Amino acid sequence: MDRTATHHRLKVLVHIDPNMERARIEVRGTVTAANIRALYIIARRARTLLPGREIVLDLTKARAVEEAITALHDPAQLTELSGEGTSERPCRLSILDPRPAAAQTRGPHSHAAHPHGAQTHGVHPHVGARPKEHA
Repeated sequence: MDRTATHHRLKVLVHIDPNMERARIEVRGTVTAANIRALYIIARRARTLLPGREIVLDLTKARAVEEAITALHDPAQLTELSGEGTSERPCRLSILDPRPAAAQTRGPHSHAAHPHGAQTHGVHPHVGARPKEHA
């Protein structure tokens, strides 16, 4: 068994509000360029389930390599994930970046978390807005 593959395993929990207005995809583990596709797939499925609603990709409890965070914030990728231009009802996509203390530092290069903090993309951008938590 490849030890590095198990080291970068993700744990993902999807919370959907009872009123089907919002989905929060909570990610734990280390997000890398190799496993980021899994997050894309989950986000697209959430968008299909909740068209036109808010989807929050919460990485605050995860670690991430710089390349993965850069890829998540790529405008072309954000457009595809939110469904802008391809869906009649694109979602409002928010990305909550990992905390700086959760930066991935293994390997020959030191990787820091993306400095953007919370980013919202989609129909109604609220850059820097942190989604409200429901009790």
